[in-house]
Amino acid sequence: MTHFFKHLNTLTMKLSLMPRIVLFAFFVLIGCGDSPQSVAKNFTENLAKGKISEAKKYATEPTGEMLDFASKIGAMPVNADFTFIYVDKTVEGEQATVRYKNSPDGQEETVKLVKIDGKWKVHMQPGK
Repeated sequence: MTHFFKHLNTLTMKLSLMPRIVLFAFFVLIGCGDSPQSVAKNFTENLAKGKISEAKKYATEPTGEMLDFASKIGAMPVNADFTFIYVDKTVEGEQATVRYKNSPDGQEETVKLVKIDGKWKVHMQPGK
């Protein structure tokens, strides 16, 4: 009979941990989400650090081609101290704009994104 209570006690402990595990998993998934701000952050941080291939994972195909071209002609400055400070976002259907700064007193910058196949991607247009 003690064996039964030992298993029951172990089962009870495991079940009491289950809501905590589910809650933890939920927050991990939310944090890793494909939100416009997380895509903008990953794109800009990788771009600033000169990681073009990594930045392209968060960009549309035409934007990736522009990055390749700019990289080939040496027009991609590297800023190892870059920090993404989220300001706000605007989402209108399949398009989004994320505003950010790279320092608390820095000038606001914007990143335009489009949703392609359910995923947000940075979309830069020449001359804009």
